[in-house]
Amino acid sequence: MIDPKMSIERTVTFPNETYDTGSNCDESNASGQKVVKVAATTNFATGDRVILGRGTDREEEGEIDTIDDGVSITLLAALTYNHTVTQEQTLDQESAAAQKNVYLTSTANLLAGETVVISEGEAEEESGVIASVTTNDYITLVDNLTNTHAVGRKCKHTAPTGISVVEVIMRDTSTVLNKKGYKRLCLILPSSWTTAGITFLGCLTSDGTFQQVVKGSDAAEVAIASVAASKTIGLDGTIREALEAIPFIKIRSGTATTPVDQGSDLTIGIRLMR
Repeated sequence: MIDPKMSIERTVTFPNETYDTGSNCDESNASGQKVVKVAATTNFATGDRVILGRGTDREEEGEIDTIDDGVSITLLAALTYNHTVTQEQTLDQESAAAQKNVYLTSTANLLAGETVVISEGEAEEESGVIASVTTNDYITLVDNLTNTHAVGRKCKHTAPTGISVVEVIMRDTSTVLNKKGYKRLCLILPSSWTTAGITFLGCLTSDGTFQQVVKGSDAAEVAIASVAASKTIGLDGTIREALEAIPFIKIRSGTATTPVDQGSDLTIGIRLMR
């Protein structure tokens, strides 16, 4: 008697974006320019999609055009917002009430549009929004000072939490494939697939914790060599054997250490056979 479920078709998609470690801004980066100074560049690669200030009111995304190793990343498009770091500068000249200039020893990392607190903790403490910066001389506020601030007082900008965080956006792991009862499978890659190797995550249940699938013989990650779009992949040899008894799997673009961003919610076709 013919088994109607001897062979079935299924699909998985890459629906969810995850965020991998990137770096933090180590200098304030102004809106309207493409260069983003960061503490480290080792977690970035040309072409990476990045998100700055995720979860803040200055959240924005970009794509990396070039990298200056150890210094900065340059985006394809200019920043929409300031992404600042916390700074405290010292007044080197009395800054009088009823005018807008605050004279500072250094203006490093102070940007137009940011709010500063002057003489924090003192009787004359007040805050103001920076209208413009005259490098290493003074900042000009939007409104006049209410109080006079003496030499040696501090001018402090506190960066909002998360505003200077730069993360890599990844879409590298598929939805769950239920292959329970099936040993053989083939993968049908769409034309939108970005060339990458393929590895796997496995679990005994559909909603459990998925873990890296490795071979029992050498504990190496089970991997399909780098493959281009519009290919049909038949899983053979040790790859097929390693996956046979795992009832639920996820497909990963790239490897555990080097995932590859697929960038969109693409669909992989799958044929399962007993």
